[in-house]
This record gives sequence, structure tokens and C-alpha cells, in this order.
Amino acid sequence: MRSLLAAAAIALVLACPARSAAQTAADAASVEAWLKGYDAAFMAKDLAKLATFYHPDVTIYEGTGINNGWADYRDRHLGPELKAFENLQFGHTETKVTMMPGGESAYATSRYTIKAKMGERELDSEGLETLVLVKTADGWKIRHSHTSSRARRPNPQ
Repeated sequence: MRSLLAAAAIALVLACPARSAAQTAADAASVEAWLKGYDAAFMAKDLAKLATFYHPDVTIYEGTGINNGWADYRDRHLGPELKAFENLQFGHTETKVTMMPGGESAYATSRYTIKAKMGERELDSEGLETLVLVKTADGWKIRHSHTSSRARRPNPQ
């Protein structure tokens, strides 16, 4: 049994095409640039453009909420929020992209900030995000997103 498992592990390693460090770095840089495009689409509140970043079967974990699929997230969460936001400021920082073997998937971790007015409510939050990404014929797609956030704390003087 052990030799069968060892043979299967070796076959799996051999089946994954070798990727150079330069290719992996280039792929990671392309994901970081792609994420900047996401930030621009979010700031523009462009749901049609944002749709191009998500896999149709995406899962979104935000706080204790869960959305299953792009349509659910768009219609029941993101769309209504974007419509309500005034004076929106949003962006990712401290992004780290980790390419998975084979180069067809990756995950990105980052810090994000969001500031907006929603009716009478002032939103000023910071959070952490993990994105699980898959490469498709149409480019990178978010397959899973998990965020946590809290109100931004004032800077001590």
C-alpha cells in the first residue's frame, strides 16, 4: 500500500509542469495588477465590470454572512451596498500572492480599507481578505473570498 501511495505521489509531482521562479513571479505580478483593476471597478461601482472578476459559483464569506454564487452576491449584497455608497474610497494594500503548483490557481491575502457614507451612517473600516483564485480562459476569477473587518481605530496622538 505504501509503495502504491508513493508511486501516486511521484506521478502527481511529475504531472505538474515545472514552473520557473521567473514565471511564478510574473504570474503573481499579473494577479496584483488584476487586483488593482478590481479596486478601480469597485470604486466606479461598476457591477458589470466587477462580474468579470468573479467565478459564477463563487462563495463569499464576509463576517458571519455567506453568499453562494455571483448572482446571489450581486443581487443580495454587493449591488445594494454599492448603490447606497456615497463618497466611496476603497483599496487593497499589503497584497501577497501565492501561486499554487501548475500556475492555474493562486491565493491572495491583503489588507483593505473602505470609507463611504450610507444614508446617515458613516462607514470607515479596515479589514483582511483572502481570495482563492482560478485561472480560466477568460483570465483570473475569484472562486472564494473571505473577509473580516472592523471600524478603523483613530490614530493615537
